[in-house]
Amino acid sequence: MLRNRLTHCGNWMGRHFAVFRGGFAVFMLLAPLVVAPAAFGSDLASAPNGKRRSPLSGAYLHVGPAGLVLDEGASIRAAGQPLVGADISVKSQLTLGIEAGYFLNPNFAISLTGGIPPVAKIELAGTMSGMGTVGKTTYGPVGLTAHYHFREFGRVQPYAGVGPVLFYVFDDEDGVLTNLKARQSVGFALQAGADVMLDESWGVFIDVKKVFLQTQAHGSLGGVPIKADVRLDPLVVHSGVTYRF
Repeated sequence: MLRNRLTHCGNWMGRHFAVFRGGFAVFMLLAPLVVAPAAFGSDLASAPNGKRRSPLSGAYLHVGPAGLVLDEGASIRAAGQPLVGADISVKSQLTLGIEAGYFLNPNFAISLTGGIPPVAKIELAGTMSGMGTVGKTTYGPVGLTAHYHFREFGRVQPYAGVGPVLFYVFDDEDGVLTNLKARQSVGFALQAGADVMLDESWGVFIDVKKVFLQTQAHGSLGGVPIKADVRLDPLVVHSGVTYRF
């Protein structure tokens, strides 16, 4: 039992680190494009015509690759009876993430995060390991968050936020489980990140969201009804280009 727990912990940490490393690599590849012009004394508060513009407010976009690592688990029942030790496993996913936001004032903003819906391939694990793929679910975690942006560091502008997340299911595909259906559900996310600005409009960013999310799924295995309470709890690492309108 202890060995299994240690193995699960090691696998979970390894997957989270791999996705975070990928997002950080994208950020580091783009960051020199932002940092280098600083040596020439460019001023974020000055527009190209030399006029100073009003304190920052208005819309912005974050666009770039997003990695999702699930801290998944399931309590599975067959014909109402618990299957002791049965679990699920879901591999990490990579997709294109888009965050559209609006600054209410220079420090406070709200944003809606979505992107291209990833496909989760769900495998049986635990005492049912090796029995095959439960099925596939195409889903869209959509987050609405409010965040505070720290402006006192010049080009580097960290932020932190929180908000609800909707788990929206677009499609379910059967595997060993037929008539697979996953329910829509609502959770919440903690958010932290930073923009590094090239000028008043362009920059790069890295963003990390820890989402706490549970859902339910049901189907049939050889005619036996199966129901599961599923924990997803993904870590979402998003990096790419910032544009402020």
